[in-house]
Amino acid sequence: MIPGINRLLLFLSIALACPSSAQSLGAPVPLLPGDATAAFQYTGPTAGATSGSAERITVEGQPFSSAWRLRTISLPETGGDEWAMRIRARGAAPVAMGDKILAEFWMRCIEPENGDCILRLNVERDGSPWTKSISNPYPVGREWRRFRVLFDMKETYAAGGYWIDFWMGQQVQVAEVGGISLLNYGPNVSPEQLGLDRFYEGAAPDAAWRAAAERRIEEIRKASVTIKVMTPDGAPVRGAQLRVRLKRHAFGWGTAVAAERLLGTSEDSLRYRRFIPENFNMAVLENDLKWGPWEQNRNRALDALHWLRNNGIGRIRGHNLVWPGWRWMPQDVQALANNPEALRQRILARISDVAAAVRGLVVDWDVVNEPVAERDVLNILGDSVMADWFRAAKQADPGARLFINEYAILSANGANLRKQNLYYRMIETLLAGGAPVEGIGMQGHFDSATPPERLLEVLDRFARLGLPVVITEYDFATTDEELQAQFTRDFMTAAFSHPAVSDFLMWGFWEGNHWKPLGAMIRRDWSEKPMYRVWRELIYERWRTEESGTTNSSGVFSFRGFKGEYEITVKAGDSTVEATAEFTRDGQVYEARVSGAAGGGAQPQPSPGRRGSPAPRSPRPL
Repeated sequence: MIPGINRLLLFLSIALACPSSAQSLGAPVPLLPGDATAAFQYTGPTAGATSGSAERITVEGQPFSSAWRLRTISLPETGGDEWAMRIRARGAAPVAMGDKILAEFWMRCIEPENGDCILRLNVERDGSPWTKSISNPYPVGREWRRFRVLFDMKETYAAGGYWIDFWMGQQVQVAEVGGISLLNYGPNVSPEQLGLDRFYEGAAPDAAWRAAAERRIEEIRKASVTIKVMTPDGAPVRGAQLRVRLKRHAFGWGTAVAAERLLGTSEDSLRYRRFIPENFNMAVLENDLKWGPWEQNRNRALDALHWLRNNGIGRIRGHNLVWPGWRWMPQDVQALANNPEALRQRILARISDVAAAVRGLVVDWDVVNEPVAERDVLNILGDSVMADWFRAAKQADPGARLFINEYAILSANGANLRKQNLYYRMIETLLAGGAPVEGIGMQGHFDSATPPERLLEVLDRFARLGLPVVITEYDFATTDEELQAQFTRDFMTAAFSHPAVSDFLMWGFWEGNHWKPLGAMIRRDWSEKPMYRVWRELIYERWRTEESGTTNSSGVFSFRGFKGEYEITVKAGDSTVEATAEFTRDGQVYEARVSGAAGGGAQPQPSPGRRGSPAPRSPRPL
């Protein structure tokens, strides 16, 4: 079982008693007959590469007396179709487009004993194009859990014109589902009237996960630091006035950027360039280091990398070396599909070329991008070839951290267990084979919210591999800007609170240069969306340290602040001196030496040979 699975009890669940406000609603219309559980039947194969079964069982000690035990017995190596095995029932009542349906059901996982099960609630038209009013997967652990989910009907149907399913074909498992009901409350009911959170479970200000997250942030993202002020001959300076201000987080807060826009001459390009160093300390080129764009115009990518480095963005991710699907590769590479050895060598040459060319300019490389989803090359050369790709990247750029990167690990309720399992095993196998995999990338493209508790559960699971995790490509594509802002706040908080996560990067910030404009935090006219205000508030206000005080009789000033690069100002008598220093761990001591009141102009200096006393650095822009 994923560590901390009990926290998942909060995921899309509410108090057992409905609030009194719901009692004032009109009587809902059930979409299933009186014995709703009996209305379902199993559809799917019972033998072969894809096989399953379902049986009615008696349940004791729950608010329902019977349930379905759903066995997913076997699946092909590729996973097959999730919908191939399911229990389903015809909707027994007519519904209108826009009607709000409250679905309630209870689930638990029997096998795997130490893991999650996944069932997907799916309501769809009976016939092409199989319009789905809801198709959401839900993870569950060993204990019975109640789910209550509100959704809108996407079309109008007569009785019998739609199906209600529970899909069970994502992984081999044994799961149980009971207490099933779907009630139509009409078009005007609100989530609050039904006792549901307006946005998603865990969005409430008093949600239980928040206090624990804040404690972790205080513990892992801050450091206790001592500054000692002394005269040049080592005597402590009492009463020196100090001001320390966090200038740059140690944690990476970044964005994807487009080289063509960055290097352009338009007014938008000017604003684009100003925005980046004002709001981020990390960046990644969105497309320009990918195979095709790199071979078409490598100078554009190099110029963009140098611009970022010269304008205060010292941490740049390289994306990506190998994207192993034909559609992401030059045509001459695709032409090698029937010549495995030539294909192998062509890819190794690509890795050596680009990684050596940008050596020293990037701190991380996505060596392999989306290897679970994009299988064309891996189906020819085998998954073990990825170890060769990592070794070639390490040889070409020994100083860069080497990552594997994949999507749909955290999105969609964090419930794509098939993909999570494949990704986890892939990383585990590479590490066991000695491949220099040094980080795990999780992309983070969302169009609906994953509850924070579930985000933390998934991060906990992958943290067991012992590697840093980076949120590499975050966006939330929705027209609901309030929801977008709320989820961004909670996702940033959850990620910042998790000890395995080292960086968090947006996949673009401006609607005028974004693959999903709805996911941007700045509108096309450069006005701010609520999501941007959340970004500024958290990074530049709430998670910011600025302290001042005076040294004691031992010349000491101590503080606890967020890890990162600090500006330090010391005033002693008539002397005012400034420096920068990086504080990244508890117990660091910075020794600043100042001349007497008449000395003036002296610079603070670390004491020679003193462990943990960083040398001053020249200021860099935010």
